[in-house]
Amino acid sequence: MNGSISEMLSEEISEETQDLIVGLLKMKMMACAKILVKVIRSLELKYGPEVTETAKRAVLTYEPRPRPQLGTPENDLHVFCDQLEKGCVGSHRWERVIDEPDRVGYKFDRCLWAEIFNELGAAVIGKWLCEGDEPGVRSFNPNLGFSRTKTLMDRQGECDHIFFVRR
Repeated sequence: MNGSISEMLSEEISEETQDLIVGLLKMKMMACAKILVKVIRSLELKYGPEVTETAKRAVLTYEPRPRPQLGTPENDLHVFCDQLEKGCVGSHRWERVIDEPDRVGYKFDRCLWAEIFNELGAAVIGKWLCEGDEPGVRSFNPNLGFSRTKTLMDRQGECDHIFFVRR
């Protein structure tokens, strides 16, 4: 599995140090998630449950703009996935299960966001992060696509991400 902080450092760190760093990261992420959940729950109490759907739409109904320097879809797919992996170090654990020129697939078995939002009893709100994956890849290159059938946020044991070149 990938995701160890040691992978991005020039020197090896102990498992104890790794766990300490991940624990601090989780604590900071938890603080942010608690604020978001508290705001949404407070608004629900005052204005009703439709606030959650309104907030979700506000977060997710933007049309991503492709970055200015698009490459070929096949090259951009692999650049995107390399950047994704770098961004997930420490907060996620994964295995790349498909590595083809026009398709890259992952099995994630750890996501701190899923752990945190499930601990807070707010997976519905946390799922907004998951739902941003598809527009995120499209904003990198509109010729790229994304699919997923399972999420850790839904306590399904894993997230199965597939990024692909649209034909």
